[in-house]
Amino acid sequence: MTSNRTMMLQMLEEVAQALGEELREQVAFVGGCTTVLLITDEYTLESIRGTDDVDLVIHLTGTPDWYRLEENLKPRGFKNTGQDSVTCRLRLGALKVDFMPTDEKVLGFSNTWFVGGLENAVDYTLPNGTSIKVFAAPWFLAAKLQAYQGRGHGDVLMSNDIEDIIALLDGREELIDEVKQAPFELRRFVSDQFTALLRQSAFQDVIQSTAQDADREILIHERLKTLIEWGVSD
Repeated sequence: MTSNRTMMLQMLEEVAQALGEELREQVAFVGGCTTVLLITDEYTLESIRGTDDVDLVIHLTGTPDWYRLEENLKPRGFKNTGQDSVTCRLRLGALKVDFMPTDEKVLGFSNTWFVGGLENAVDYTLPNGTSIKVFAAPWFLAAKLQAYQGRGHGDVLMSNDIEDIIALLDGREELIDEVKQAPFELRRFVSDQFTALLRQSAFQDVIQSTAQDADREILIHERLKTLIEWGVSD
């Protein structure tokens, strides 16, 4: 049986190869699929959730840019089937690939952290040798928190965004120092969001069920406390 870890790496490789080198330089991968790259703890990696789509962020300045992107992607196998309710979604064979613009005016939605995430993206080399850009962990975290804010409807128990956030907290020791080095507005946003989430008993339940171990649960809470402190003062 293929693990979620292997499956997501294969998805990233397939999309990266189809994009080609020039387009790979223009996009940054984000979303649940990239947790397989950001998580550095082996124990956490073995239990990460699977996903059925690949998310990318690209700098576009208007609707004409979107149509040009679609045309450029067609020869590479990406198709707009017209069957998806997600406006930014194209299909690459059976894969769902979401191209998310930095500018809200393009498709009517965006995320505050897309611009910074794209500008501060880091290089990762996939197992097949293909190099891609990925949101650095602090921007991934902030983007996920805002995504939950927008589409989570306050239901932490059913939120994939929350699951990814806790997996990152649990499985990336470097996250604390990385967020400490991030801009203050990002640190403050992360701090405010976690402060609000910790007031919900359901968030505590998700931490407990994700950790499945008292020591790891304590570790997650310690990291949350530190991240909240990083956003209190500049």
